[in-house]
Amino acid sequence: MLPSQDDATWTSAPADRMQPPAGRNCNKSAVPLQVSVIDMAQPEPAAAAQLREACTTTGFFYVSNHGVSDDLVQRQFAQWHQFFNLPECTKLALKAGKSNRGYYPVGAGSAKNPFGLGDRKEGFNIYGFESDLDLPFHGRNVWPDEAVLQGFKATMLQYYDAMHAVADRVLRLIALALDLPADWFADKFDKPAANIRCVHYVEDANDPDKGIFGVGAHTDWGMLTVLATDDVPGLQIHVNGEWVDVPPRNGTFIVNLGDMTHRWTNGRFRSTLHRVVKRDSCERYSSPFFLAPNWDAKIDSTEATQRRCESDLCNQTVGSASQYSIRSRA
Repeated sequence: MLPSQDDATWTSAPADRMQPPAGRNCNKSAVPLQVSVIDMAQPEPAAAAQLREACTTTGFFYVSNHGVSDDLVQRQFAQWHQFFNLPECTKLALKAGKSNRGYYPVGAGSAKNPFGLGDRKEGFNIYGFESDLDLPFHGRNVWPDEAVLQGFKATMLQYYDAMHAVADRVLRLIALALDLPADWFADKFDKPAANIRCVHYVEDANDPDKGIFGVGAHTDWGMLTVLATDDVPGLQIHVNGEWVDVPPRNGTFIVNLGDMTHRWTNGRFRSTLHRVVKRDSCERYSSPFFLAPNWDAKIDSTEATQRRCESDLCNQTVGSASQYSIRSRA
């Protein structure tokens, strides 16, 4: 079912994909792993070859020379610092509802924590489109008063456009990595269900053994995520039965594939389980951009790849983005 109008949660894939395979220790400490860095200034065919390797192994990679200025990234983080330091009553006046737009207080957006505890974060969602249709994720963005946070809306709209441009470039590389024309996905993403979110991880240390996470283990339900973070580590991915740290790298964004990419490629490209475990008692900020297809886009893996489906997630090959997002959030 869909989230209720009063509590649009941040869940992603079905519950059976929230857990590592049986017999593997969910709370085992992270181990080192080399996550690829893809230079987006190189020719697209070379970048696509690197991306293909990353998508079939970890499902995560960094992108450098992405074209977004560090000044813009830092300005949006500065705005978020100001927002999350506002009085709780001011933030709650912008609380998200059915449209998934606005503020989520600490603990309200659990990613299906297996211990039943709320994630140690608060957040805010802004979408790149507005609509009065009575559909999930459709609605109007909410904004803090300009007199309270001067320049907030303008900065966030500029940041959305910049991150959208990066995501579109990555989408071209995904198409090339599948031996498709670079613009193969273009007509399926010309009116995307896309949003930016800032996540503020509060000042307490996480403890996986006690079920205390910045965000619990989950996969992202959309096509791909482009993530900016501050310099506080915490992101971990689950690969080969181990939790692996993906630390911040100056001048890069972290990109991961979502469940729709996994589905569209019949499991060839990975949507990888990940979580945030913040070991120190300090704040952490991250700003992901989530890209999902048009609401009515046809998701047909037979058009994108002829490879055999190897995942239970690919139990059907044809569906719309709206059907899949509803199933994935059930």
